[in-house]
Amino acid sequence: MLNSRREAIRQQLEAAFADAPYPGDDHIGYDTEDWESAELVRAFKGKHWKELTPAELQYHSSSFLSSEGFRYYLPAYLLAALEDHGNLMPHTVYGLTLPAGSSSGEQRLRAWQLERFEQLSPAQKHAVRAFLEYARDKASHYFSQGQEPRLALTRYWRLK
Repeated sequence: MLNSRREAIRQQLEAAFADAPYPGDDHIGYDTEDWESAELVRAFKGKHWKELTPAELQYHSSSFLSSEGFRYYLPAYLLAALEDHGNLMPHTVYGLTLPAGSSSGEQRLRAWQLERFEQLSPAQKHAVRAFLEYARDKASHYFSQGQEPRLALTRYWRLK
């Protein structure tokens, strides 16, 4: 049963993101002046999201993607996390969790993440929610406090 649910989510993600537009080489990273973003751009430039390896994804955080890059490369992170709970799963879920605090820094981060999330289509949002529900139900022991999938679901994805 576990494998059939995971396979169904894999198919849902692949279908939802099948037509996601490539962001263009100049719109992969969020900040060309940031060295981590620049390294991510060099590694991902010209590559389809299906071509990225789990090692590349683990080394290059989705936090350094532009909004366009996030929409395009997010399925690579989600699919790799389905197979590699211990390493990619917690970081991927954390990147899908809106901050709850009210400090100005947290509010800026919240606005930036909302911009990224809101550009996803309804089918893409539904697929992300299915991924998060799977993580909550089948991989919750991999998460520390503040990274739990239930937080991501409660703060944004459950409503989409």
